[in-house]
Amino acid sequence: MGPGLQLILIILIIAVIIILINRNLPEFTNVETWEDSSAETPKIKTGQENIQAAWLNALAKRKVEIPALFLIGLGGINLIMGSVIMLRSIQISQIPIEDFERDYEESKNIARKIMPEAAINLDKQELSIKEIQKQTIWINAGYSCFLLGGSYLMIMGGWYMRQFNSLGMVMLGIFYCAMPCVSCAGTCGLGQVIAVWCLLVLFNPLVRQEFAKVANRSSQKHDSDC
Repeated sequence: MGPGLQLILIILIIAVIIILINRNLPEFTNVETWEDSSAETPKIKTGQENIQAAWLNALAKRKVEIPALFLIGLGGINLIMGSVIMLRSIQISQIPIEDFERDYEESKNIARKIMPEAAINLDKQELSIKEIQKQTIWINAGYSCFLLGGSYLMIMGGWYMRQFNSLGMVMLGIFYCAMPCVSCAGTCGLGQVIAVWCLLVLFNPLVRQEFAKVANRSSQKHDSDC
């Protein structure tokens, strides 16, 4: 997937997130097959209504299950890549400067064959080999932090999506999943596809209803605690 198409998908995803936020999902309380009971007029649910509520919940869970698991899986990939890069930065910090210089020269030789222009820029660097080693350590450590932070957002976003909880965390996980470079899946286009899939599922009325019910229960519990 080209960078232009990735940018368009990211813009569309941001637009959809803004629309979802503006629609204020927690206030959705009605589905054609569901009757919400307000606090002012409490209503004892019959057995049939409980069965209907459980059926709607199971149907909504079925809709979010697969995209949420994909989101968690992509977060796991980020976790593995971030851990590998972090370990590599630690390894670089502990190898002798002579070994690092040898590895660096080998990397430049490979770059000359694959990306000649990049190799020219490396040859123009006026940094000492010690400074290049420090720079490499900090770049790898910083990038691994982005990957590990993103893995947390995606894994928790998928987990909360399965629980119909914390819509904000779900949105953060979806948004990060679609970002190129900082998301492994987003770099190859898979992240954007999964993000769009998750957003389409969140637009489903049954799924919105379940998020609303959880949000309303949390709000009522908070009010009762106060």
